[in-house]
Amino acid sequence: MNAAMSANSETNAACRNCSAPLEGDQRFCGSCGQRTGLARLTIGHILKDFMHALTHADHSIFSLVKDLIVRPGHVAREYVEGKRKKYFGPFGFLVITVGLASLVVALTGVEWFKPIPDARAGGFLQRHINLVMLIQVPMLAALNWLLFRSERFNYAEHLVFTAYTSGIRLLVFALVATPAVYFSQVESTRGVALILYFSLWAAYYAFAAVQFYRGGVFWKILRAALATVLAQVAIIFLVFGFMQGSMRLAPN
Repeated sequence: MNAAMSANSETNAACRNCSAPLEGDQRFCGSCGQRTGLARLTIGHILKDFMHALTHADHSIFSLVKDLIVRPGHVAREYVEGKRKKYFGPFGFLVITVGLASLVVALTGVEWFKPIPDARAGGFLQRHINLVMLIQVPMLAALNWLLFRSERFNYAEHLVFTAYTSGIRLLVFALVATPAVYFSQVESTRGVALILYFSLWAAYYAFAAVQFYRGGVFWKILRAALATVLAQVAIIFLVFGFMQGSMRLAPN
């Protein structure tokens, strides 16, 4: 009788995620794809899932970074065209890299905005560097939408491209540019690092655009480089405009 009750419970089992009915020997839910027979959650399960997300061959962050270094435009285009299970998502990747870059700046104490004459503005930018990093992405996507109108991508598809490429930019900022300034004892290193950082960023973005967009190579490079420059100018005006407005509204 117990065996019959057990068999009956397995037959009538339901997915814990979507409540779809399951067969007794079904390993994955046919409706949502979640694995069946999940045990109670433990720290071990969390660590296992975390490591799986980082190292799984099909869509790990490490695999994505390797692909984005050598074929960034192709990765973004494949994602836009529907190959989304193959890659770690662009916006999850962007959030992780923004967090990493912000953490590295906080731990090292590198003052990237120290040369700004307005100490209040520089301090605001330093404290909210994560927001500065994030704001540039939708602005850059908007510029791409304007400059590459003939491509007929919608704004969200341009945003995928800028999210993936900006993620690599932030990795370089976190793992190369900031440590270089931190370990150097020369004050001018910050300026040199910024010039090299933006030069590499513009070159990488143009390289990615050549792969992602169609048309003549020269015009793609020119428009991509223009987008990076305009985005940088726009973020400077936006931040300083905000700071000037807040100073006028502040009580004397």
